[in-house]
Amino acid sequence: MLGQLAVGTLLSGLVAGFARKRGSLSDSGAMAALVVGAAIYCSGGPRWFAALLLFFVTSTLLGRVGRARKEALRREYSKGDTRDAWQVLANGGVAALCGLLVAFSGDPSSAFGCLAGGFVGALATATGDTWATEIGPLSSRAPRSLLGLRRVPAGSSGAVSGLGLVATGAGGGLVGLVFGLWEPSEIVAWTLLGGLSGAAGAFVDSLLGARLQARFFCERCARACEGAVHHCGARTRHSGGLRWFGNDTVNVIATICGAALGALLRL
Repeated sequence: MLGQLAVGTLLSGLVAGFARKRGSLSDSGAMAALVVGAAIYCSGGPRWFAALLLFFVTSTLLGRVGRARKEALRREYSKGDTRDAWQVLANGGVAALCGLLVAFSGDPSSAFGCLAGGFVGALATATGDTWATEIGPLSSRAPRSLLGLRRVPAGSSGAVSGLGLVATGAGGGLVGLVFGLWEPSEIVAWTLLGGLSGAAGAFVDSLLGARLQARFFCERCARACEGAVHHCGARTRHSGGLRWFGNDTVNVIATICGAALGALLRL
């Protein structure tokens, strides 16, 4: 256990340090990534860490695709490219918890049971949602809100597009595929589990974003945004959703739902 923890801490530290240097993580985000990565490696070894690494690497690379086109959207609807500790934990915390439950269960077979399914489901949700967030805005058509299916501006909370839906399934399925490489006879089952649980979790994410996530409006710029202070520096007006219900809260609930479905599919 101690040896595996040391290896996990070393590998996670290298990845987190590289991400911090590239500006993908803040100082707090790098520390959170170190803890999450070490916990997952210590619990599940290279197999589980490979799935986590896939999420991180692909999310970072896709963030640079069409960057100029997405720059304005990031200012209005997100915290930016640099993830802080809350964002890291909101996306990876549930997966890490599944790993820790395996580590302390005292039953090695749990690693291939419902807790492993929960881990893949949570990580597939985070990956699918991130892929949709990065690829969806590149669609030539405006997305639709899940509420009423009306066209809304790209980047709006709860908005979905055909391209984003494909990205969601592909991202979740790839997580399952990578996890299944260590168990060739089950690779199709794990790929399907990742795709299904990731899509379900991402759907919950979009639904919560459309219905409950806090929305604000900048009177100075006449633009909708997701923060109490707009990037122009002006205080914004709360225009919908629950004021305390931010994107990190949405991500936590969505990954819990993805983990629950993933665990159920492995019972």
